[in-house]
Amino acid sequence: MTAALVWFGLVVAALGHGLLWLGVANRMHGLGLPRRLVKLVTPLGAATAIALCVILVRRFLNRGVEPFNPFVVGDAISYYLWVCASIGAASFLVKPWGESQRYDRSILRQWTADRRDIVKSLGRRPVHSLKSKLLCALPFNEALTLSIDRKKLALPRLPSDLEGLTIVHLSDLHMMGDLGQEFFDYMVRQVNDLRPDVIALTGDVIEEPECYSWVHQTLAKLCAPLGVYFVLGNHDTFIDVRRTLDELGQTGLIYVGGRAIRADWNGASVTLIGNEAPWLPAPKPADVPPRGSGADEFRMVLTHSPDRFAWAQRIEADLVLAGHTHGGQIQLPVLGVIASPSLYGARYACGVFRRGDTVLHVSRGVSGETPLRWRCPPEIALLELTRQS
Repeated sequence: MTAALVWFGLVVAALGHGLLWLGVANRMHGLGLPRRLVKLVTPLGAATAIALCVILVRRFLNRGVEPFNPFVVGDAISYYLWVCASIGAASFLVKPWGESQRYDRSILRQWTADRRDIVKSLGRRPVHSLKSKLLCALPFNEALTLSIDRKKLALPRLPSDLEGLTIVHLSDLHMMGDLGQEFFDYMVRQVNDLRPDVIALTGDVIEEPECYSWVHQTLAKLCAPLGVYFVLGNHDTFIDVRRTLDELGQTGLIYVGGRAIRADWNGASVTLIGNEAPWLPAPKPADVPPRGSGADEFRMVLTHSPDRFAWAQRIEADLVLAGHTHGGQIQLPVLGVIASPSLYGARYACGVFRRGDTVLHVSRGVSGETPLRWRCPPEIALLELTRQS
């Protein structure tokens, strides 16, 4: 191997190392393991990278007259480099293909995005913590750019009475004080201006007790004639879940977590089912009524994680709304989404997907624990439903 090829191989191996450790972290998040354990993966991966660099530098300096080629030493380091290089090389084929499958065009018939500059609209940055101020000041950071994404979804089993029904899908508000209340006031105004029939909120609403007062001043103003429904996410379990449910319930929001409820929308029978696994108990099979043969019913599942897609298909859901992954927050050219806390890695980080007659919409979310986004702006999704012809 020539020196140039060796160094190119090391660059590809470095990419593969990052993808390998991110993949481990992604899937550990999806298992619902303790937060402290999951958070150890990132520093462990960084420490491994640093140690590997130190070893390679020492080998380079001590190579003598021999050409530097760590791939042919035949020890654990060279084997690991080959594994990482293989992962890095494969990513240039696998990742672009995966990104091309992110939006099922047989389902997503129309899609327009209207981006709103929150700083320009408010006349100031609605950030309060030092971390947020520093991150939001970075060039090209889209954390304060709110995208109104209008999507027309063609569902295989939509009842005729629900033709043209509009649903605003919100997810991952992460009310924790880094972004101020004025940020969420602005979000609520944008949602209400869309005049949706239904609003669905799929978890990670509040994670700091200081933000409970915001609920009555912001989310209480959400307005939809057929109801505002919600489930909780993993970050909601970091504080008092019972109090969160009480506070949100007092605003008129309807909780569907861990159960199935019946509703009537425009004359159509609707079953709404919430699944917050693996962080909170999922509905038992007996809690989900069977779909009647020939019944003109619409089934919608609200779940925090897109990992519940297969479960939703088993209970014959028509539409599944999920969040949790934030669209990866950073989407790279060619490679697309890298970090996505899911058992499926980046596969369902955001987008529109189909399994049989079940359609999944995954939101990029509104906020996050870290206000840093690149090529992945926060999203308010307005979904217009139509029946497949």
